[in-house]
Amino acid sequence: MENQMQAWMKTIRQLFSPETLNHLAQETGFIQRKRALTAEAFLTLCAWGDGSLAQQSLQRLCTFLTLRHDCSLSSEGLNQRFTERAVAFLREVFFLLPKRQRPLLWSTIQAHRTCFTRLRILDSTSFLVPADYGEDYRGSVSSGAKIQFEYDLLSGACLQLCVQSANDSDARFAYHAQHTILPDDLCIRDLGFFSVATLTEIDAHGAYYITRLRSDMKVYIKENSQWKEWDWESLGNQLEEGEAVEMEHVYIGYERLYIPRLIFRRLTEEEWQKRMAYVRKKKKEKGRRWHAKPSNKRNTTSY
Repeated sequence: MENQMQAWMKTIRQLFSPETLNHLAQETGFIQRKRALTAEAFLTLCAWGDGSLAQQSLQRLCTFLTLRHDCSLSSEGLNQRFTERAVAFLREVFFLLPKRQRPLLWSTIQAHRTCFTRLRILDSTSFLVPADYGEDYRGSVSSGAKIQFEYDLLSGACLQLCVQSANDSDARFAYHAQHTILPDDLCIRDLGFFSVATLTEIDAHGAYYITRLRSDMKVYIKENSQWKEWDWESLGNQLEEGEAVEMEHVYIGYERLYIPRLIFRRLTEEEWQKRMAYVRKKKKEKGRRWHAKPSNKRNTTSY
């Protein structure tokens, strides 16, 4: 825990100097005069940890500030700092973060700048909220909210930021956001955003995508003017752990969506166990019982 804390503080200081954070705090009105609670200390308090800030007592948070930042503050004094101006300060830091990280990724960015208009990275995160918000933010089991965030790696610009119910579909969000895609954009998304309709729309806009393929999707190869279903489980059994094979010019789904390139890889035993642990955790969070199937589908695909 101590090493993680030190690494977090080092990263923040690499990206934002204390003077820069104080300037942002003054611009947003979070800090109007010199106070015991600095902008850096408040940012660390809110952004570091396991997301349990709302469950911590004010007294415990004050103890954290005293130990880490030598900041003596009463519980009521800290309570009065959680205002709309504090939200505005955190929002500014959030929007600047991708831009500040760009120099660390400069070589990667330069290599892709001539190929793509934007490198669009879309992801989401969900968390529990108090039951009082259940009418507006619904979760699978209890009240929950989800943040959808997309940014352009080339410019560091925020493309989308949306708060919705935790049980809202990622795939549906992605589909309704297709009007923002430009020709030669590269959309990078995880499996939660997968849908054939979305990929079709991206292709229609003259853009590109990298995503994983759902395990229940059928893959077809055209041979001698005939459609042949690809038996990827049999192929996976022929591969060694960690071995990959690349296929070109395939089609997926009943809609026969054309995929120029598909990479098929067999997971290692360690990767397989991590994948199954994640599945069990998600099933438990949703209140469902998970049963392991006898199938040996330790395979993953992306394209």
